[in-house]
Amino acid sequence: MKQRIGIIGGLGNEAMVDLVNKIASYPNHVEHEYVVFGNSRLAYKPEEVVQKWLPTDPPELRKYDTALYTLRLMQHLGATAMGLACNSAHELFRDIVADIPVPFIDMLKETAATEQGQTEDILVMGVTSLMESGLYQQALSECGVSSFSPSAQNQPKVMDAIYNSEFGIKTAQITPQAEQLLCDVITDEASRSSFKKVVLGCTELPLVLTPSNVARFKANGMIPDYIEVIDASMVLATQLVNAQGQAYELDVPMASFRRENLDWFLPFAVEVTSLASIAEVQNRIFALTAQYAKSQNKAITGSYAHLPTLFFSKEAADVKEKLIQLDIEPIAEDKLTDQRVLDALAQHFAE
Repeated sequence: MKQRIGIIGGLGNEAMVDLVNKIASYPNHVEHEYVVFGNSRLAYKPEEVVQKWLPTDPPELRKYDTALYTLRLMQHLGATAMGLACNSAHELFRDIVADIPVPFIDMLKETAATEQGQTEDILVMGVTSLMESGLYQQALSECGVSSFSPSAQNQPKVMDAIYNSEFGIKTAQITPQAEQLLCDVITDEASRSSFKKVVLGCTELPLVLTPSNVARFKANGMIPDYIEVIDASMVLATQLVNAQGQAYELDVPMASFRRENLDWFLPFAVEVTSLASIAEVQNRIFALTAQYAKSQNKAITGSYAHLPTLFFSKEAADVKEKLIQLDIEPIAEDKLTDQRVLDALAQHFAE
């Protein structure tokens, strides 16, 4: 049976593109169909990022209801296995996927499993909420591996590299400032602790700490030569491209999952012929988003500012039909124009 791999992104879509590209690096990826949903409404709003919230607070209620609807939509669209292109959101999604029959590939647990038997400490880098949750520390501990997080002085540098409104990774660009901050954190931690491996526990970090960039950083003396980078999103890509599952029809209509705190914006849906097309179109949307925001004297401050997007394989004809039933009108990639994207952005930014 042909597998239909479901990928949930939007936290942010840059990391989603990175995951798609990694899956595409495997020759057998062409044997599958794909549904890739970059639902940026799953993200915190910019003013919510650095705050701590209780499960009963409005931001968490909104994220829960939106995650529930997103997962059920992926089930409705026939996903046979699903993965989430965000580490920190796994805590939220784990609470929901227990009631969903479609297999969910847990990136944190799969990454920890690759380090089974490791006897030295591992540095885990990611957003502050993930570090404080202890999710990676627990997953690694269950595999007999000890780990630690950046110091109180270094953690704000990690956050700045990711979220800074001028040079952060979530502005859909890779800048020298973000590179330098992450290298500074690794180098400083290495000067005080004897570790050799770093888990990139945020899917934005591999966008900077790519294999080629890491080699360049080492050659330029920006990080120690002996450091090995563990890319959790590559682990997830490997598991997804080799996943074997099955689709499950919903027992009730999608409307049943529209709960009170759902944050929903009709995604900009595109029918594509390949994973390469997904990356190309999404990057085109990034460029137009930056152009539009600049024209409106606005800044791209975090994932929530990006347009929700949804891509699906052309051969998955039933996906197109189901989207239309939900008032989502897909566009074939060869019919996509900049003006259509700009019109969608105008509506999105008007909210």
